[in-house]
Amino acid sequence: MGMLLLGTVTLVVGLLLASLVTRLSVSTLRTTVVAAIVIFGALAMIVLLMSGRIGLAIAIGAYVFWLLRLARTSQPPQEPPTSPRPSGQMSRAQALDVLGLEVGAQPDDIDAAYKALIVKNHPDQGGTDWLAAQLNEARDVLMRDFT
Repeated sequence: MGMLLLGTVTLVVGLLLASLVTRLSVSTLRTTVVAAIVIFGALAMIVLLMSGRIGLAIAIGAYVFWLLRLARTSQPPQEPPTSPRPSGQMSRAQALDVLGLEVGAQPDDIDAAYKALIVKNHPDQGGTDWLAAQLNEARDVLMRDFT
């Protein structure tokens, strides 16, 4: 009876901790903690199964499954909101800031900065569509002066 009570208390505390962890806004910390809990839960299931405690192993398995589903469905939004621009277009100063350039940048400097940033921040490489659009717009705004 004592093991059943200990297992139940552990499960309840684990569920409470998991629900708190999945609400953190820092995704790296949350992912690390969720992974650690899942690994610990899998190890606990193995130990319980080997010792004949099938009921507790099933309960921990359900907990790990619930945690994984909760972690997948509560992902934070990936794209930052765009700041509204009164004119609807990026200014030259904003474009220079986005590409990390100084006033007086030449076409070669603009292309080099754009290429370096788009390689790192392309949506296929883990970047966002929003950021790629900002980089494209910044390059277009700055290159207009040279065409």
